[in-house]
Amino acid sequence: MAAETKGRESWTEEESTRTTIRQSNPLKLSRVFRFVDPQTGASQISDFPDSNPTGDTPLEIRMKHFTEIENFTFLAYTLAHELGGTTPRPIRTVTDLQVPDDEFQNFVNEAKTASLTDEELADTVLDVGINWEHFVASNDNLLIPEHPLKITDVLMQEKIDALDMITEAFVREVNLRSIEKKTGRKTDKA
Repeated sequence: MAAETKGRESWTEEESTRTTIRQSNPLKLSRVFRFVDPQTGASQISDFPDSNPTGDTPLEIRMKHFTEIENFTFLAYTLAHELGGTTPRPIRTVTDLQVPDDEFQNFVNEAKTASLTDEELADTVLDVGINWEHFVASNDNLLIPEHPLKITDVLMQEKIDALDMITEAFVREVNLRSIEKKTGRKTDKA
């Protein structure tokens, strides 16, 4: 996770940096969710939680984590497809993004100059998010029991953190585009 990089210590479903949000579906296992922003009326995807999920064992915590990655990714993919914009637009949420892995920084650098339709953004969120999920899930044998969302392979952990940061940036872009579609006005980068 990129909690150290992003500077957030914890997150709950009931708190948001902008406003209190009410979930539309209280019956769920994951801490990520879709909601309607009360200020704009736009569908949004929650921030990805930086705290560990609950669990009885380190492996259970890690498994819940990669399930949340999958849910987060799929919710954003679905919302981006629903937006239906066919005009390619820049990905504003990556303009200042620096990630801790050279391979994925090159990807970010390409994204800084790319313009994507909403459907292309949806497909890209899905691609990067599934990579993030699989990088986490394929390294269960390397988990650190005291920190189950971290692994002992430092270079692989940097790749995981980079994919986390990129996915979250793309989801923020989906959220911005959703607000713009709903309100009809351009928003600042979040």
